[in-house]
Parts: sequence; structure tokens; C-alpha cells
Amino acid sequence: MKKAISLLASAIIVGGSTQIYAEEEKKETKESLEKKLEVNQDEQEKITKEIEALDLDIQEIQKKIEDTNNQIVSLDSEIESLTRKSEDLKIEIEKNEELLGERIKVMESNSSLGYLEVILSSESISDLFDNIYMVKQVVEQDRELLKTLNDNKSELENNKKTVESKKKEVESLRVSLENNNKTLNDNKAKLEELKLKLEQEENELEKEIEELTKQIVLSDEQIGVISSGSWPVPGISRISSPYGYRIHPIFGVQKMHTGIDIPAPTGTPAVAIDDGVVIFAGVQRGYGNTLMIQHDDGKVSLYAHNSSLVVSKGDRVQKGQVVTRIGSTGNSTGPHLHFEIRINGKHTNPMPYIK
Repeated sequence: MKKAISLLASAIIVGGSTQIYAEEEKKETKESLEKKLEVNQDEQEKITKEIEALDLDIQEIQKKIEDTNNQIVSLDSEIESLTRKSEDLKIEIEKNEELLGERIKVMESNSSLGYLEVILSSESISDLFDNIYMVKQVVEQDRELLKTLNDNKSELENNKKTVESKKKEVESLRVSLENNNKTLNDNKAKLEELKLKLEQEENELEKEIEELTKQIVLSDEQIGVISSGSWPVPGISRISSPYGYRIHPIFGVQKMHTGIDIPAPTGTPAVAIDDGVVIFAGVQRGYGNTLMIQHDDGKVSLYAHNSSLVVSKGDRVQKGQVVTRIGSTGNSTGPHLHFEIRINGKHTNPMPYIK
């Protein structure tokens, strides 16, 4: 009989130890997931900043593309003007070439009109000088005609080169900018795809954490006391909004924040920070599901926005006992515990009472 009792006691101890180890493993897994979630959120924040920086670069490139298109319009107008001018020059060149050609034909077909023959045909000194002057004028006119012809041809060639050069310059700039814009947009698309994957991973991690939290809560409620410390949310230490004046996240105006906000997944257990008696358990306007505990030393702790309340008004609670499950009821932007300390009915900074 003693042996049977001993075996039974051993089985109970082993079973209890196994359960404790299992619960500890769940808590360790939850902590590991929370760390992964934190890394994930940090990475998302980093990617968001990179996307914002890329957006600025894209805007700058698009502005340059717009400026380039304006330059193209201006250059097209300039090219059109140069083209018209070139056409006019062609007409002028053809006209001068025709005029010069006719003069040469006349000179070649009628040798009596040659410069030398004109001079030698002079009948007097006065006639000689007149003829020399006339020949000189004709020669000068031909020289000017040839110079004008050559200048026009040179200008036409330069216009052609300028037009081709500007066209190549504009096209090169346009291609470069469009390539840069495509590269930036491709990079942005990749970052957005990565951010989407991180968001999906974030959702999965939050679901896993929430499920583990529910399991731990059920186990903790069976155990009763899960913490010997005075911190209201065991295992979660981050404060998203401290005590003091702030811009209200919902109303957008500066208001006194009468407690601290501790973000945590829905269902996360919150515990009594000290021994005491529950003096209020119910819904309180913007606080949503609210719990207030009068502690033995006179201070009052308040737990707001809970998804559910584990204890009722009049219940005696111990330090570290689960009293609520965190939620987002009342005026809340997401699951968190709003925690207050009140002394003689007035709120005060809770930090000195829970560290």
C-alpha cells in the first residue's frame, strides 16, 4: 500500500513537473516569437524609410524628365527653325550657283567679253580706266558671290551638325533618365514586395503569440499567481506612451495621459501589482473594460481597455495574480494595457510604484 501511494505521489510530482516544464517551454517560445516580431517590425520600419527615400529620388528623376521634355520641346522648336533656315540657305546657294554658272557660261561662249579683251578694246586712256574699273567691279562682285556661296554652304553644314548633335544629346539624356526612373521603380517594387512579406510574417507571428498567450493565460489562471514582481504585464516591458502630456492618438489634441500604455497581443494576462481588493470591475466610458484594485497600503491601481476581466468586484487578489486580459476596448488604437496609480483619488506617475 505504501509502495502504491509512493508511486502515485511520484507520478503526481513527475506529471506536475512535466506540466511546469511544458508551460515554461511555451513562455520561452512566446518570448522567442516576440523577439522575432520586434526584429520584423524594426526591419519594416527600415524598409519604409528606404521606400520613402526612393519616392523622393523618383520624384526628383520625374522632375528632371519633365524638365528634359521641356528642353526637347524647346530644341524641337530650335531644330525646326534651323531646318527652315537651312532650306532658305539651300535656295540662296542654288540661286547664287545658278547666277555664277550663267556668268561663267557667257564668259566661256563669248571670248570677246573676257576681262582681257574688254581692257584691250579700250579706245582711249579714259576708256581704258573705265574698262579697268568695270572689270574690277565685276571681279569683285564674283569674289563676293563666291564668298557668300562658300559661307552659306559652311553655315548649312554647321546647322546640320548642330541639329544632329542636339538630337543625340536630348535622346541620350532622355534614355538615361528613363533608365534611372525604371531602376528606382524596380527597387521600390522589390522593397514593397519584401515589406508585404514581412507584414504577412508579422501577422503570423502575432497569431502564434496570441494563441500561446491564450494557452499560457488558461494555465496561469489555474496556477493563480504567475509573478512575484510589481510589473503589471509579466514578460512585456515596452511602454508605448508614458505618463504626462501628449497629443491624443484619437482626438489629435494635447491632453494629460494619466497612466502608461503597455502594448501586448489581445489576451495577454495582466497581474495585480500588490495584494488588495477589487473595488470596480466593469465598463467605464473611454476606458472600456476596467478594473480597479484598492491595495492594502491605500494606493489604487487601474487597468483599462481589457478584452476581459478575470476577477470581480469584492474579490481579494494576491500580488502577481492574473486579474485581466489585455485588449482594445473603449477609446483605443490597438491592444494594450492602460495602467494607472491613484493616490487619494488623484492620478500620479505610476513608474515609482511598479519598478
